[in-house]
Amino acid sequence: MTNPMLRLLSIFPLLLLLVSPNESQAQSSSRSVRSSAISSAPIDSASVLNNLSSDLTSLLALRKEVKSSSVGVKVVSLRDGKVLYELNASKALTPASTTKILTTYSALLLFGSDYDIPTVLYTDAPPVNGVVKGNLYIKGHGDPLFSIGDVDNLIEQLKQRGIMRIEGDIIGDGTYFDDIYDWKDYSGDPDDVVDLPPVAGLGIENNMVTVVVSSPRKAGQLCNVQTFPASSGFVIVNSASSYTPKRSRRKSRRRKGALERLYREQHLPHAQTGRFGDQEVLLGTNKLAGSGISIELTTDEDGKQTVHVSGTLAVNKTVSKRYEIKNPPIVVAGMFYDRLRTHGVEITGTIRAAATPGSAVSLTEFQRPLIDVLTPVMKSSHNHYAEHVFKMIGAAFGSNDGVTTASQAQMVINQCMEAASAPFDKCLVNDGSGLSRRNLISADALVATLIAAYNNRPLWKTLYQSMSIAGKDGTLRKRMKETHAAGNAHGKTGTLRNVSALSGYVTTADGDMLAFAILRNGYNVSTYKSVENKIVQHLANFSWKGKNAAKQ
Repeated sequence: MTNPMLRLLSIFPLLLLLVSPNESQAQSSSRSVRSSAISSAPIDSASVLNNLSSDLTSLLALRKEVKSSSVGVKVVSLRDGKVLYELNASKALTPASTTKILTTYSALLLFGSDYDIPTVLYTDAPPVNGVVKGNLYIKGHGDPLFSIGDVDNLIEQLKQRGIMRIEGDIIGDGTYFDDIYDWKDYSGDPDDVVDLPPVAGLGIENNMVTVVVSSPRKAGQLCNVQTFPASSGFVIVNSASSYTPKRSRRKSRRRKGALERLYREQHLPHAQTGRFGDQEVLLGTNKLAGSGISIELTTDEDGKQTVHVSGTLAVNKTVSKRYEIKNPPIVVAGMFYDRLRTHGVEITGTIRAAATPGSAVSLTEFQRPLIDVLTPVMKSSHNHYAEHVFKMIGAAFGSNDGVTTASQAQMVINQCMEAASAPFDKCLVNDGSGLSRRNLISADALVATLIAAYNNRPLWKTLYQSMSIAGKDGTLRKRMKETHAAGNAHGKTGTLRNVSALSGYVTTADGDMLAFAILRNGYNVSTYKSVENKIVQHLANFSWKGKNAAKQ
């Protein structure tokens, strides 16, 4: 694994080189032919730009927002760096999820496109004859996709080494990040924008646990309670029992027919035991449970969560509800403990959460490609993953001088913006997802970041491919369909209650790629998105020949 700090020291002293991106051969050929035709013909560039400016200003004509300077727009040609249009470009506005462009750019610049996020197993001493004489440590490095399957992968590697006894504890180590798990705490945003699961250095299954309560076929018996994921990090206290409901035969037939329709519509197996969003559901029906079951989770002094289940549930039924995992490292430790014992590994100790000592010896590790995390961050605007990437930046490249991981990330991203020659003195980044309304980014800064990425061949290729494609996928899949922007414009959307933004790349009718940013703060979000679509479509149709290649 490459030392992130050494990579940082090698990056910042270097000037970004102006290198054309790795475009497809067809697009490069098209661009050279069209550029040659343009250069051989007399063009009144000033007139063309005036017309473009007039057209875009007309599209932006929401007087209240323009007058209050709550609109920021910039469009730059990547062929020659010419500014084709700008309006309040230096005005720092709330950017919403276009913040993820900065997060992703910084991560790619610092870690590199080929970086793998490790989750490492350590011990106090090398195993001898299949015996680990000491503790087993599971140290995370911020992988937000870490799952039960990955736990089993690591356990299988231990089995291949012949380890059958651990004379110590199983310890979850999430200290790569600080212990401020709640986004609201480190972002400093007073608005309850959205509930994010804990952001931890070591976590499992998105740091959410589903409590599943199933009743037996006979009344008066104790219900069965399970957690997904299952872990000794949870303690179950259960007093829930089953009962026989009074139900007419006609109602029962009607209910059975409704269930069959739901199975067909949602393609669910009849024995469905999964989860549906964050709602308490009757599994297999996707319907809110009308049960008498009460579920409450409390956190104990040792970091474990106790699941208290009480009440009654009709016979032969199952209900569930999702909750946040309050202490992810100890839940991961509990999973390893349980699954190791299932595989016949003897463990003399217990589970806990703590830091891995510097003298520990590495046994094995699981690696997650960074791009597997960045793609849903950019295409699907995954906020939870973005916050993990944000904290990864701070943990790997921050000063480690006692400030929080988030504060370190903010400082490092500012340095990345300086390296990108982005005007950032008026900008402010408090998180990695853009959920914070306290974030402030200008169209100037977004476009400068896109230009810097474009001039870095491997970085740009990865960033460009991770973006949503208009009319095709991600958050832009339903926008700009059947226009010249569809399949052409790659971008990142941004939406909050009072924010709409769109920033990315689009190629003109002449084959000239443009970097653009459109930010609007106000309460006409749906209208703003329509305007964004029209602007990007207009840019896709733009031609230096002085007329659109096709009418919108």
